[in-house]
This record gives sequence, structure tokens and C-alpha cells, in this order.
Amino acid sequence: MEALARIVFYWAYPGVDTFGRTNMWQIMAGQRGAMLGILPAAPKNHTGGLGDYMSPSQRWVVTPNNDTIYGAGFADLTSEAVVIQTPTEVPDGHYWTIQIVDVMTNVCHQLGSASHTPGGKFLLVGPTWSGEVPDGFHEVLRMPTNVAGVLPRSFAAGTAESKVRARAVLNQLGMYPLSENQPEQRSFEYDEYAKHAVFPPGVTAEMIAANPEASRPDWVKPHTFWDDLAAMLDFNPQLAPDDTAIGDQARAMVALHRSDDHYRSILDRAAVAAYAGLHDVANYSQVGLDAGNGWRRQPNGGLWGSDWYGRALAAVIYIFVNDYHEALYLTRGTDSQGQPLNGRERYTMTFDEDALPPVDRSRGGFWSLTMYNDDIFMLADSPNGRVNLGTVKA
Repeated sequence: MEALARIVFYWAYPGVDTFGRTNMWQIMAGQRGAMLGILPAAPKNHTGGLGDYMSPSQRWVVTPNNDTIYGAGFADLTSEAVVIQTPTEVPDGHYWTIQIVDVMTNVCHQLGSASHTPGGKFLLVGPTWSGEVPDGFHEVLRMPTNVAGVLPRSFAAGTAESKVRARAVLNQLGMYPLSENQPEQRSFEYDEYAKHAVFPPGVTAEMIAANPEASRPDWVKPHTFWDDLAAMLDFNPQLAPDDTAIGDQARAMVALHRSDDHYRSILDRAAVAAYAGLHDVANYSQVGLDAGNGWRRQPNGGLWGSDWYGRALAAVIYIFVNDYHEALYLTRGTDSQGQPLNGRERYTMTFDEDALPPVDRSRGGFWSLTMYNDDIFMLADSPNGRVNLGTVKA
């Protein structure tokens, strides 16, 4: 039983994490703005966004990039479809994307410049939706689960001019309920709304400034794992095909956990052990496969299939990773001698002449090398204010 419980834990970890993040619905209910003053967030079935890069002091998103301006929102597809809007006015070569994931973090739809997605509207629907599609929509995007994460991004180099372009595109990307649909394209005005800070009860801007860790949530808690899993499954009775069979096993584990103290003790112990084991190996030195020269890569990123353990590892170190056709992620946590990277040392990375990472700029391609701390967040106190280098286009 304990062996099966650990498998279920690894399988369910991303779903419990994602479903926990829907508490954004309560924090942002009836409000628009930047959550904690630093995070893109929105009420249910809407997206929020920022006006600049994500703050290095945030502790809600592991390994964010420092090359795009973010938006984010979560859809509840139990009762209503939502509109996904794509931009109609985009400068040539500008990168944008809307990544849409199910509750288990499987990438179900990846719209954007890389795939030449047209501007306009798409209808995002749940697994049991059977309504009429209004005029003016390109396509119906069906989800396997009732919860969907909708994550817009727009590329921004470090210049003021580039950030103006990034905001102009991002303000055309987003989600809103079908009941609010109108014929014209809307401007989401994220940059204006982001000037308004929204805090949950008991949290203040002064607390976050003094200690960024004060805002760091623990979405997956071993001591409440089986109850949290039950809530996620109740809200998402249907799952993607690769998750359905093990989902039935998960429901059986939940029923055992509720049945008596003996089973509850066994399953709680299994959750604690699985949590510790997962976090022990979820690091840049071990996750994924050897990609050569000390770098590592998860080749199935975003499209996990039945690789539940790989998906759980990704949820710990870079949750909501894009479809690997959209973005290639290489990571490393060691130097050329195989020793862990250490802030007391100096390192050199060499690119051969005329051999920078290849990108297709016509589709907005870019490359970036970003440094994180040992908790895989950006450095809040980088001495020169920089945490990355890469493609720069004014």
C-alpha cells in the first residue's frame, strides 16, 4: 500500500499544487491589480498581468524568466466557457504566447507567435461543455479538466522602448467569461491595474519588503495531502487520458484515508516520505537527462504523458513549463568538475565566435541564461541588479 501511495503522491503533486493556486480567486474576488503588489493575478475566469518583469522578491513562482512580462489566471470551466483573446496588433518578430494547462500541468494548448496563431478569439471549454459557439471565434479549445491555467507572456528586452512594445502586446492577451463577450477586441490594461496592490488578510507591503519568505506559500503539504487531493479530484472528476487510470487509484487511496485511523496513519506516513524524497532530488543537478557538457534537460517538458515523476519534479523546480516545442529548457547546478555551483566562486561560460544559441527571430525566438539562488528564485539583491543575459532587441 505504501508503495502505491507514493506513486499516487508523485502523480498528484502537480494537481494539488495547481488547485491550491486557485485561492487567487478568493484573494482577487471583485478586484483587479497585482497580488501582493508583485504578482499577476485575477478573479475567477479572468487574467491579470504586470507592467514589468516579475519582481525578484516574489516567492509564488519558481524559476520565473526575466525576459517576458507575465500574465496569469485560472479558469473554472464547470459552469461557463471563457474567451481567450489573442493579439491583432503585433510588431514583426515580437514573441508572445498564451500557455493553457490543465490542473495536472499538462500543456493542452500553446498559442503564440511561434505557432503563428492568428489574432482574435478562441473559446475555452471544459470536458462536458456542449453549448453554441458564437460568431467571431477561430476555434474551440477543449480542456480535459474543469480547472485550467491561462498564462500569457510577452517578450521584453531591458530597454524602455521594448517594454512599451511588450505591454502593448500583453494588453491584448487574456481571458474573460463568455458572458462578458463583445464583438470588439478588448484592452486588458494590465499595466494600469498592476499599479493597484491587492493583499490577502493579514499581509502587508511592509511584511513582504522586510521578508520575501513571508509570502511564500506551501501548496503541497504532506500533513493535509490526502484531504487536498480529495478536494482537487472532487472539482475535477474528469482527467486527461494519461491520468484517468491512476486517478481512480488516487480516489481509492482517499477513501482508505477516510476509512479509519490505521489506514490514515499509513498513508500520512507515505505522503511525508514521498514529499521528502521528491524535494531531495528536485534540483538542477539531477532533474532530467544528460544533455551534454554538464547540462540537463527534460525532453518531454509540458507534454508529460504518463511520466508522472518527471512532471512532479518539474512542479517543484519550474512549474507550468511550456510545451517543449515552444521552449527548450537546459539547466545545470554544477561546474565543469561536477561540483555544485557556489556563490563564493567565479565562473566563466564561453560561447564560440558566431555561435550564440540559434533562434528564429521571425517567430519571436530568443535565448536567455538566468541565475537563481538555491531556492530557485531570482536573486532579490543581485549586486549589479542583473540576474540574466541573452537576446537583447530594443
